[in-house]
This record gives sequence, structure tokens and C-alpha cells, in this order.
Amino acid sequence: MLPGSVREVYFSDYYRVLVVEEDDKVFVSVDVYKKGFDYPVTRTSCVKEDFCLIYSTLDPALAGPDLKDVTLSLEVVGSKTPGGVETLNVRWVLRKPLGEDVLRKVFETSWLLIRAKPTPQ
Repeated sequence: MLPGSVREVYFSDYYRVLVVEEDDKVFVSVDVYKKGFDYPVTRTSCVKEDFCLIYSTLDPALAGPDLKDVTLSLEVVGSKTPGGVETLNVRWVLRKPLGEDVLRKVFETSWLLIRAKPTPQ
């Protein structure tokens, strides 16, 4: 993959993994979904007073033993609207190189982190 190019990978029918490679890092964004947001909010970005994205920066050690050596940073993203709070995304910054097996583990670990399961294939 060319540096800076974006790739989509699907390990489920409905949830994608976006992969962007830059220099010695890989930025991975995993689509997830869960009602509620179980982490402390470390940052908020609002487009209106009651329509906000909420972020929680997590300790990379939460990635678990299989990913601890490649995980540089980890963040969970949710939304807060008048309709409630939802968890929508897990963002990773990882060390290169990565194989498809590591991306699958990132996908699975993202769902474990939010304590939910993707819609079955």
C-alpha cells in the first residue's frame, strides 16, 4: 500500500476497518456500535450544544498481550445526542509492519473493549 493511502477491510458484513499507513505507523479505525459509553470522557467536540462526539483515551496496555508490542495509542469514540449516548468507533495507532492477522485481532479486540459483539455475518 502506498503511504497515506486508505484501505477498507471487512471482518463482518456491517462493520469496517479503515487502515491508513504513514511512515512507520498505521492508523486503524474500527467501526463498532453499542448503546452507552463505558469510558471516562477525555475530550468532547460538539457541532451543536447537544450533538457531540465524545472521546476516551485509553492506556495502550488495554490492547492485551497479543497487541501490546504494536499499539502506540488507543481511543474510543462515541456520540452524545438528545437520543442518548452511543459507542461508535475504536481508533488505534500501531507500529508497522502489520499483517492481516493483526488487523483481525484489532477488530476483535475493539469489540471486546466495548463489551459488545458485531452483528453476525
